Amino acid sequence: MYHRLAGLVGALLLAGVALPPGGAARAAPGSLADRLAATVTGAGVHRHLAALQHIADASGGDRGYNRVGFTRSARYVSTVLRAAGYQVVEQTVPYTDFDITTERLRIDGAGGDVPVLMTRFTPSTPAEGIEAPVAAPIDGRTGCDPADYAGVDAAGAIVVLARAACGYTRQQQVAAGLGARGVLLYYVTPSPENSYRFHAFNPEAFTIPTASVAQRDGEALARAARGDGARVHLTLRARAVARTTVNVLAETTGGDPDNVVLLGAHLDSVPEAPGINDNAAMAATVLQVALALASRQHAVTNKVRFAWWGAEEMINVGSGHYVAALSGDERRRVAAVLNGELIASPNDGRFVWDPGTGGGHVLADLFAGYFDRRGLPYERTGPESVGSDHLAFEAVGIPTGGIDGGNLQVKTPAQQARFGGLAGQMFDHCYHQRCDRLDTLNRRALDANVPAVAWVLGRLADDVRDVRAATAAGPDRQVAYPPVRD
Repeated sequence: MYHRLAGLVGALLLAGVALPPGGAARAAPGSLADRLAATVTGAGVHRHLAALQHIADASGGDRGYNRVGFTRSARYVSTVLRAAGYQVVEQTVPYTDFDITTERLRIDGAGGDVPVLMTRFTPSTPAEGIEAPVAAPIDGRTGCDPADYAGVDAAGAIVVLARAACGYTRQQQVAAGLGARGVLLYYVTPSPENSYRFHAFNPEAFTIPTASVAQRDGEALARAARGDGARVHLTLRARAVARTTVNVLAETTGGDPDNVVLLGAHLDSVPEAPGINDNAAMAATVLQVALALASRQHAVTNKVRFAWWGAEEMINVGSGHYVAALSGDERRRVAAVLNGELIASPNDGRFVWDPGTGGGHVLADLFAGYFDRRGLPYERTGPESVGSDHLAFEAVGIPTGGIDGGNLQVKTPAQQARFGGLAGQMFDHCYHQRCDRLDTLNRRALDANVPAVAWVLGRLADDVRDVRAATAAGPDRQVAYPPVRD
């Protein structure tokens, strides 16, 4: 694979993808921000996405944080950056992985297995698994309260639950308190065939094996439990394992080192998907911005640092380690952080992260101003609406900004009128699914959002007034960290 990857990188270099845009950038009129917005395009980013899709296809179908596809993605980014003249640092990041060896669900008498995804950092079943009847709360109840099981014998059963507002940690605790032996969760969406792996944010709160199934399978099991009954055999086996990942880092040779503007994105996918919208689209945008700055990296006003984070899908592992490793002086030198997620969702929206106060609000206004001038619709939303790497910086008082295109949320009729697309459907029905591929990417959204990221980065790189405004505004409104997406 290495030779194929090297050949692909070489082909991209020969095609001009991985080279700074040179004369085209110098000929563009206006400020650095305007020149970057003109030269950093969706078409250029798409060529990197083709390379990352190729890597996923050659690596078992994914670029997961703990898989060879991520290693090859990091090598691709590093190779392209070095070819453009950057010095690249690959920061080693230790973390605790959850190594799943068995996840199997069989419905007795039904024949065949039902796909099941073990919730990370929850207890395993015995090696032989658990055979038990299925139970479900009273129809219309959530399982958030013991009263939801009135008249239901949950003791000794495997309970089937739709994810509810109280959080699946609470749902599991209630079921365990009633004597359940395991929990099967499902996420209610307009795409009932989808499956989503959950994460135990507080592992100590999980005392029984817990996993997830697709909505259609979960609802079928719940109906059977409330009807003639059903029995299942559930085997979940995993263990915590110490591993390492990497953050790929590069920065401009010039610029004020006391005013660092950091543009980053996570490079990993979940192990279940190629991760082209989540989050290769933003990672490739960061790469293309870096290439556009390469020939003039000595001439920027403020130092620009680029970052591709590892293991974000294990809840911001790479960015959290990076922030924790910064000294107090190094943190103070980081004036602003830009991040982005899912910027080319198939049924896209456009969401600008705005804490409402502090430096993050100043950064949100930069994005908003860009979109306003181009007549592009957007909505402001809290930075915590997308649990991603920016939250590690926000937690220590560094101003953060960014955009996303929406993921699991369902588009409303008002949002359909604003953004187009289909109301009643998720912004990204391929989020964390196998179909998160190059051919489901929204090229129109990519073409609109890529220059916006480049423009805001250019403003912050070139204009000390914007950086001073962000730092003078003070810390953003603080949110809980690590972020909880229960």
